[in-house]
Amino acid sequence: GGAFVETGPSFAQELVTTPEQSASVLRAKLGLPASTQPQELALQGLKSQDPEVKRCALHLGYHSGLAGRPELAGAEAQLRDLKQLPADWSISSFSAGRFLEGGLGGRTDSAVIAFEHQPQHVVDEIQGMFDATYRKVYTRDRRGAPIPDRFVIKEVQRVMNDQVWREYSKTRAEVKTRLKGEACSVPEGAHTMNYLGKRRTTNPTPVLPPLDHMVNEAWLFHGTTKAAARGIAENDFRLDLTGSNAGTLYGKGIYLAENATKSDEYGEGPKGPAGEEQMEAGYEAPRPPPGPPPELVRESYILLCRSTLGKMRYTDEAKPDADDLQKRCLKGEYDSVLGDRLKRHGTFRELIVYNDDLVYPEYVIRYERVFFHERFAEIYSQMSKRKQLGKFNGPTPEEKDVLISMWSVYGMPNRGKINKWQLLDLLTAIGQPPQNEAEDLDQTFKEWDSKKDGWIDVDEFLQEMTQRINDGIIYYQ
Repeated sequence: GGAFVETGPSFAQELVTTPEQSASVLRAKLGLPASTQPQELALQGLKSQDPEVKRCALHLGYHSGLAGRPELAGAEAQLRDLKQLPADWSISSFSAGRFLEGGLGGRTDSAVIAFEHQPQHVVDEIQGMFDATYRKVYTRDRRGAPIPDRFVIKEVQRVMNDQVWREYSKTRAEVKTRLKGEACSVPEGAHTMNYLGKRRTTNPTPVLPPLDHMVNEAWLFHGTTKAAARGIAENDFRLDLTGSNAGTLYGKGIYLAENATKSDEYGEGPKGPAGEEQMEAGYEAPRPPPGPPPELVRESYILLCRSTLGKMRYTDEAKPDADDLQKRCLKGEYDSVLGDRLKRHGTFRELIVYNDDLVYPEYVIRYERVFFHERFAEIYSQMSKRKQLGKFNGPTPEEKDVLISMWSVYGMPNRGKINKWQLLDLLTAIGQPPQNEAEDLDQTFKEWDSKKDGWIDVDEFLQEMTQRINDGIIYYQ
């Protein structure tokens, strides 16, 4: 593989309003002199019926010693009511947001955009969704890049955009009225929701905000880049940009996924024309495009979206009539489409809506892609150092646990076993590729395949890896 590329810290750090900025807004809107003290500024602003003045006053009040004052509590309730904010939004976090003047993108009016860093139990819940919906399946949308063996969440930010929320909430209510109690669901359940359902059997306390099952509301993924995640959080989804980064097999809509692996295809990394799904990882052909491998971009972003799916139109056609699907949804006959590429090609199911107000980008997730061959190289290097010091007695229990855990994913397409091309990736990672990819690779594969069944399992892998270290075939990163 190529070199790793980092994309840096979360964008949310750049978007927080300072108390000084709120004070400046209040002085200008209230016509108060620069000498007015922060507490007095905040108290004056809390009396205003202008939602923006009240928000800035709350923000300044939290930072000027007014916490716990009844004026602050009363203003919080008034602001929540004026802006029709959800009951579980933190007013403290919302008050630190930025004001966006006028409509832009899918947002029809001015908005306040704020982010709230999520605690560990929320991160753990979403990490569980990532792990449970992982499927190691290659499609051409990866543009030749390898499939990560795990996604590790580094940060979750909750999006609080009052105007986008009001538009979503209004449209959701309209769908509910139109359905008149008609039961709607995703066939066999969305994988994300199936995981959460199983979680409730062992942990009955919900971690994520409640959904409205009367409108077939679900948590679904949308893969994106850092820049696009910020754009969507601020200005909503833009239907005029759909297809700019991927195929539009089902028409110009917002494409959502029930598998984190599918959404990861559209994150940071190689870009290029999309194509039809072709290959499940582990198969020997067709292989990724010839030439040097694309850079492995370590960090990327996925949105976890609150999605009103309503009445679904199911299709497993190889070449669906995209115009017809879109028209039926826009006329109100259906609200969403389920495109079953899992049944057709063994890849993934996609869920599509054609109205940006049927999706709310609830969480921005920054995560790291972890590749088995990378971790293997790290551990092989550690063992090599111990061998040089005369302290090598095989992999440590911790090293073995990591290798076996990740092997179960690396060998997932072939039931826990790997083929010669996957072996080539491992050998290349530790600087030991065969000289000739044809004959030498075949011979090396036969040596590793001690059971002579045409595959390498985890026991053969650990045995050969340990033997190489004992034979002095070492590697340093």
